[in-house]
Amino acid sequence: MLVDDVDLRPLAYSSQVGELDSVRTASILGRVAPDAARDALFGHGIRNATEPVRIPAHPDIGMEPRVCIPIVRGGRRLGYLWLIEDAPLGDEQLKLARGAAAEAATVLQSEADSQQDRRKREQELIAALLSPDQGAAAAAAAVLEADRYLPQRPLLVCVGASEGATQDAFDRFRARAPTKHALCGEVAGRPAAIVAAHGPLGGEQLAEALRGVVEGPIHIGEGEPVDELREAALSHRHALAALKAAADRDVEVARWDELRAHRLLTALPPTALSDLPLGIRKLLDGGHEQLVLTLETYLDHAGDVKRTAAELWLHRTSLYYRLRRIEEIAGVDLTRGEDRLLCHVALRLSRLAKSA
Repeated sequence: MLVDDVDLRPLAYSSQVGELDSVRTASILGRVAPDAARDALFGHGIRNATEPVRIPAHPDIGMEPRVCIPIVRGGRRLGYLWLIEDAPLGDEQLKLARGAAAEAATVLQSEADSQQDRRKREQELIAALLSPDQGAAAAAAAVLEADRYLPQRPLLVCVGASEGATQDAFDRFRARAPTKHALCGEVAGRPAAIVAAHGPLGGEQLAEALRGVVEGPIHIGEGEPVDELREAALSHRHALAALKAAADRDVEVARWDELRAHRLLTALPPTALSDLPLGIRKLLDGGHEQLVLTLETYLDHAGDVKRTAAELWLHRTSLYYRLRRIEEIAGVDLTRGEDRLLCHVALRLSRLAKSA
């Protein structure tokens, strides 16, 4: 027998007689069901079931046949009771299992209420800690220190960009580490988490947790490590910069420590694009995509005509023609280092604006 919460994290289990079920073992050792098992189990409709669900074996993931007894109380789903089905269970056995599920519901109701209160409290604390109000941040840091949250130092902030509810993702994320080793919540509409910089949780784990519950592209930014909770706002600011870089580069996770020019580019105000010279804005505003690609490739190759032509599959004569057209439209001289710098910054700002 195994009892899981609604996110398939084991809460209680008995010893198993006979050959071990690989999924059951992995769930107990990893404190959460493997992703392949979650997909298989939820695919059988257990999220909405009110009656026992018989689930056939899935040999491809090492899962034996089992019966799922939903644990429901007052219309609220609290978890699942699982029985490995070595032989088909009879009506009397299912009746006993339902009775056990009803008893478990009484216990889980109290635990669910406590979890809900804990989530609400963590949401309030992380919002205060990462707010620009220094008084509120200091007060939140003091509360967390007194409650022995995040005992490992240094710390860093992870920020995500995704569409959809994130509470289930936070639960999966927290399940990978001991209690109070992660502080999670939504800050300014974005999922955010504070974790130990060298602990088991980080950007990849937050991305994986989000990927399991939301659709669409996911981007994560990791801030720089800081030594104290009261410095978390700094790591958060840098995590937001890394998040912009992740979207710009179309990668899942970007880290502040790995950013180069993006450190400065993401700090510029949104009005920076409108402050560019008229000619450059005209080049970037549309209708010149081929020239923009040529300019970006040319600058990324440090003005090396041979490498640029090879990258774009162009004859050098064609490349020189395009570069002259760029200079005419943008009003720049690409032989001047200052103009090349201006164009490169403009291109990066334009990409950041489009990916925001």
